[in-house]
Amino acid sequence: MNTLQPGTPGKGHVTLVGAGPGDPGLLTLRGKKALEEADVILYDHLAHPDLLGHAPSGAERIDVGKERGHPRLSQREIEAVLIDRASRGLSVVRLKGGDPFVFGRGGEEGQALEKAGIPYTVVPGVTSVTATPAYAGLPVSHRETNSRIVVMTGHDDPEKLSGPTLDALALPDQTLVILMGVEHFRKLIPRLLEHRMPPDTPVVAIRWGTTAFQEIREGTIQSMIRILEDNPIRPPATIVVGRVAGKPWRLEWQKNRPLFGKRILLTREKESGSPLKDELEKLGAEVVSCPTIEIRPVTGMEREEVVRTLQNLSEYEWLLFLSPNGVRYFFRAMRETGKDIRSLSGCRIFSMGPSTTRTLEEYGIHPDATPLESYANGVLEFFRSQIPCSGQRCLLIRGDRGDGAIPDGLAAMGFKIQQITAYENRIPELPNYLRDLVSVGFENRDFHLAVFYSPSAYKNLVSLLKEHGQSIRKTTGLAIGPTTADALRKDGVTNILLPSEPTDEAVLTTILQHFS
Repeated sequence: MNTLQPGTPGKGHVTLVGAGPGDPGLLTLRGKKALEEADVILYDHLAHPDLLGHAPSGAERIDVGKERGHPRLSQREIEAVLIDRASRGLSVVRLKGGDPFVFGRGGEEGQALEKAGIPYTVVPGVTSVTATPAYAGLPVSHRETNSRIVVMTGHDDPEKLSGPTLDALALPDQTLVILMGVEHFRKLIPRLLEHRMPPDTPVVAIRWGTTAFQEIREGTIQSMIRILEDNPIRPPATIVVGRVAGKPWRLEWQKNRPLFGKRILLTREKESGSPLKDELEKLGAEVVSCPTIEIRPVTGMEREEVVRTLQNLSEYEWLLFLSPNGVRYFFRAMRETGKDIRSLSGCRIFSMGPSTTRTLEEYGIHPDATPLESYANGVLEFFRSQIPCSGQRCLLIRGDRGDGAIPDGLAAMGFKIQQITAYENRIPELPNYLRDLVSVGFENRDFHLAVFYSPSAYKNLVSLLKEHGQSIRKTTGLAIGPTTADALRKDGVTNILLPSEPTDEAVLTTILQHFS
């Protein structure tokens, strides 16, 4: 990769990166590194949009595939953009579905770059030739079925294939893999039968293989025309012809991934959502991360109030942390004002829930108390039953969106309450590729579930995608707690899941139970 400073004239570099067959988890490590260092990315419609999230936020992202209302860039235009950006001294990634050199025109782009004197690197990708059948349970080779694999593009008109070519394609002791072959496959079938392919040869057609949208049609070379007429399949598709496509050779490894075929939206801020995302993807789900909240430290008068309060922590008997972000930004403010945990020596620490407790423990603090239920009523019930009130002073550390249920309830019991706002919740600006990805998902009703970690996360999503409000309300929503569930219910969401506690483990269990 280019290690020079971006923008150095004449010192640019292009990397031709294979994006894999569809599942974003199949991107190679080298491909991920190239995206992380890119100044410019040119991507096509077969590259999963989630991969663009690996690039720096300021990278230029150019969709060179089909867009609604806009024609696709020609191959020569794509090559011109690669050369132009690299000539400006930029690090350019050409992100292509599958492998760039397997019917991907990567060779043409490499030739154009060489002719222009632009240095480039090739990062091969996982090809759909093998990966798409594998996700459908088909090994393209098996010792008992075939000793050859023949790969062809379906773009060629079968009427123009020669007799010797068709004889070779019709041999029974091989696997024939046809890429991009939906349009011409029905024309190819009678020609294969004419050249003595056994009529009972198994066939499997796989659309959007390795993704949550995977569709499968199966039959024999003789029955497949009727099957595709009765139940058409649209591109992109991979077609497997041969004994390995028969039921005796099928593998069922996807049964160990109970969420395969499910598409789930996470609305948590990016740095907090990845552990759950990783677990969901291990179980086969396709996860789209769309942070609908941007967390920022407070400024101005609220910041001054935080600083003044930190100078007088000894006045409080209790510090109440109501969220992991409250913990993070409280200790960030302490560090910035030259204080450390010794300032808390006279205070008892209350943590609202397991996630907040884990965050406190990261700072070396074990809370003195936690409620049985991690929401407002649970907090109030804990203090009512466990803490005798004698006018104790309590400091609540929270964000700017908190309501008055906890401070008002504690004040009614006789506690002396002060609050500080440690962080702000803001609606983020979504990059265009992510907004398009989520918008199309709701437009097509592709999401099986959306996970919301706060009322703000839900309200912000509806605000960001106003035109898809009805689709959002019709999507099953998982609410992290009763307060969030109430917000969803009041806005018209009818199918709501509620985990037993606000932890990733409980969320994962609830999702598995829902889809079981």
